[in-house]
Amino acid sequence: MESVVETLEFDHIRRHLAELATMVQGREKAEALLPLKEKQCIDTALDQTSELCDIIKYDKEPPIEGIPDISGILKRAAVEGSLLKEEECVKVAQCVLSSRKITGFFKSRQEKIPTLGKVTNTLIDLSDVEREISRCIDLSTIAVRDNASPELSAIRHEINRARASARKKIESMMSKLAQQGALQENVVAVRNGRHVLVIKEEYKRKVKGLIHDRSASGSSLFIEPLGVLEDNNRIRDLEIREKDEIEKILYKLSYQIHAVHDELGSNVETLGILDFIYAKARLSIKMQANPPEISENPVIHIAQGRHPLLLLRMGSKKVVPMDINLGEQFNTVIISGPNAGGKTVSLKTLGLLTIMALSGLHIPALPHSKIGIMTQIFASIGDEQSLDQDLSTFSSHLTHLKNIALHADKQHLVLIDEIGSGTDPEEGTSLAIALLEHLTQRGALSVVTTHQSPLKAFAYQTEGVENASLEFDAQTLTSTFHFRMGIPGSSYAFEIAERMHLPGSFIDRARELVGATKDKLEGLILDLENTIQDYKKTTREAELREKEYKEQLQLYKERAETLESEKNRLKKQAAREAEKILEDSNSAIEQAIREIRETQAEREAIRSAKQRIDQQKQKIADLQEKVSTSEPPEQTGNVSPGDYARWIKTGGFGTVVSEPDKKNQVMLQTDGGIKIHVPVNELVRKGKSKQKKSRVRYNLQDTNFKHELDLRGMRVEEALDVLGKFLDEAVMSGLSQVSIIHGKGTGKLREGILPYLDEHPGVQSHRLGNWNEGDSGVTVIKLKKG
Repeated sequence: MESVVETLEFDHIRRHLAELATMVQGREKAEALLPLKEKQCIDTALDQTSELCDIIKYDKEPPIEGIPDISGILKRAAVEGSLLKEEECVKVAQCVLSSRKITGFFKSRQEKIPTLGKVTNTLIDLSDVEREISRCIDLSTIAVRDNASPELSAIRHEINRARASARKKIESMMSKLAQQGALQENVVAVRNGRHVLVIKEEYKRKVKGLIHDRSASGSSLFIEPLGVLEDNNRIRDLEIREKDEIEKILYKLSYQIHAVHDELGSNVETLGILDFIYAKARLSIKMQANPPEISENPVIHIAQGRHPLLLLRMGSKKVVPMDINLGEQFNTVIISGPNAGGKTVSLKTLGLLTIMALSGLHIPALPHSKIGIMTQIFASIGDEQSLDQDLSTFSSHLTHLKNIALHADKQHLVLIDEIGSGTDPEEGTSLAIALLEHLTQRGALSVVTTHQSPLKAFAYQTEGVENASLEFDAQTLTSTFHFRMGIPGSSYAFEIAERMHLPGSFIDRARELVGATKDKLEGLILDLENTIQDYKKTTREAELREKEYKEQLQLYKERAETLESEKNRLKKQAAREAEKILEDSNSAIEQAIREIRETQAEREAIRSAKQRIDQQKQKIADLQEKVSTSEPPEQTGNVSPGDYARWIKTGGFGTVVSEPDKKNQVMLQTDGGIKIHVPVNELVRKGKSKQKKSRVRYNLQDTNFKHELDLRGMRVEEALDVLGKFLDEAVMSGLSQVSIIHGKGTGKLREGILPYLDEHPGVQSHRLGNWNEGDSGVTVIKLKKG
């Protein structure tokens, strides 16, 4: 397995993983990582990584970094009676403190970590040891505290008194000696733990005392005056007692650490596991990876998988993803195509993603990818010539093929680069076919690369075997690196030779020598390649057209709903006004009758009543005029290019931009910038386009419309709703470019927005902002022209 690890460069993945670990134990686990054999173990490893990824991305970083390595300390502490130093005790306390913080962090998130919680819950609470060490030793200065014991406190009190006495006496002597000019420096110095004076060489007889040292130049002597000798002796004696008391305190702490040695060792192991999982989560986030589904069956389904090392080096946008299915409809895949087309990279991508998944690592592929448990992986990739073993490249190749033929079976993955190469093409091809037949019958999953045309035919004719290739641009003779199942690849040897300006006569002769059958096969592959590319282009255009039609249909539905709603509103308003007028009219008539009766039909009363009734009649007439539908019908069909017209079907307005076609339809460019074919008999001419009134909701002169949208602080669903309205209005306004501010943060908002932008019909392209535009916290969007 280690040779396969090196061949597929899984050792580089382990190195990246180890660099993301923060503890020695985590790095060791990363460097020793290998595929697991049991599905439950793999699922557990993937779930642990997923749970910690979610914590990091959507909550906060766990307090895993900065844990000291105490493995060496624990080895010494395992021996009863051993003495640990102050700094070693402090490291133990810091490790216990880290364990306590981590326990608290994950305990408050138990519902989010059902699998990871089984690891974090094994951390043992050793806070008693931490408290005792902290009580005795200052964790920041690593100095034993005065109150570590009553004896130490008393001794240090005596030391301070003795030092104060010595300093007072020696400072008294210094004032006299300074007047005589005997002092080299007017300070109290310390030599060998004793207070001394710095005296000039020529004044040494002026001071009675012990000489402790001489300066490098010889001009100064460090003399301990006899007057402070007793105090210095007292200080020295107290310092010895202080050292002995500190040793007693450290012995006591060492014994407490020894008593919980096993528990500390268990915590260190657990912390190492957590650090390893933390490194896996950080690698997953770095690669934008996902956990694949693990299957008991020998199957591989990779959706949009990217080569992890290329992704880490170049970024996801520059690495072309691949899709491959293996183990369901067929067990064997033969990848063909020209050199430098990406065949070997595809082979390594498949193998590396499989090893990563089986090792419990997330893979840079879509979440619905599936990897079956492979109990063995065989990989023969690259030139493996061995001078030490006197093996040629072909001999080494055969050695690998022999090992594969003898041992490869069901639930084994076989990867062979340039199968059958390095010898006579016909014989090498025959060996390759025989081996692939053998592997297919035994149920091994096999993926090989080749240049040999007979192998392409073998894949086409044999059940359980499938062709594959990487898309190659016949115009530029460069690979697009898009992996395709079911399609063989051409070598493009003659086309590349022509591009390299080899003489035409050479190329024509080569075509003759290769034979009509093979040349015809290569030609068929080239025709198929061109047909596929034309089909893709047509499909893309059809998808864009479909999006436009759907957008137009939605627009017309919205307008029809608006018109229907407005019609209902006007009807209700008219009914309310009519009802009010009717009430007023009845009231006016009743009032008129009452006045006529009361005044016994006086002429003035009759005239006044008649006026009030006439007023109500006028109101009714005004209302009838307002809602009248008796207007003459509008004339339709009389339109020509340049006319401004109303489409009676929707009520929308636009400019006619074409003559009627065979179906008697013209192209109408709506005020919203949308072009659509409309029957002539549904259009009413409203004058020339220069007379039209713009019905665009926004325009370039609309200074209230901003060119950027700030989505920070919003949830993804809320942001997409706001973003959709903003983009529609920007497109209708005729803008060519807008900016979206989503911030950097966890990246969740940005990840939610990007797929929406890919699907939006008004978006031509998008990119992250440059350093002067907001960097990765901003996405700049280029809009399509109406």
